[in-house]
Amino acid sequence: MLVINENTLESTKIACQFLREGKVIAIPTDTVYGLAVDATNSQAVNRLYQLKKRAIDKPIAIFLKDKNQIKKIFTDNNLLDKISEEYLPGKLTIVSKLRDNLQINLANNLNLNDQNYLGFRIVESFFVKKLFEQFNSVLAVSSANLSGQKVAISADEIIDNFDDVDLVISGKILDNQASTVIKIEGDNYSIIRQGQIKL
Repeated sequence: MLVINENTLESTKIACQFLREGKVIAIPTDTVYGLAVDATNSQAVNRLYQLKKRAIDKPIAIFLKDKNQIKKIFTDNNLLDKISEEYLPGKLTIVSKLRDNLQINLANNLNLNDQNYLGFRIVESFFVKKLFEQFNSVLAVSSANLSGQKVAISADEIIDNFDDVDLVISGKILDNQASTVIKIEGDNYSIIRQGQIKL
């Protein structure tokens, strides 16, 4: 396990290298610590499931670089456009219908329970924004904890609880409250988890 401070000059370069090699990295986000892999690499996604001891029918959300990537992955939807414009970037996870012809080839095991829908975030995080300046793909990110256990909010907790994380980025999270999760279906949305953002 390699541990690097987020302010280290080479931190994003090293993180990108690890992601491209299919490794699992722990990153500070705008809510809690996340475990991240390249979302286009099915073997890396599978490793993330195994590391978290997460059931394979529980989906893993993706982090997008910006709003331009939404239309490359998700079906056009006026409500999706409206909510994204108002709340993103921010502490909101949106579950929406995938395009039939994805313009970014996501791993097919991100949501084995429902291949048509997937959650995504665009986060306000110093390190994540810095990482996306060099990483031109999509991240698959899940909270840094074993399934059902307390979520890590510091690098030290990850070091103590995980042996198999390849890289830990030591840095500050902005808020340890989880994101609000909504699902958009047609012209309606439902709240799956209430977090800080109230729609």
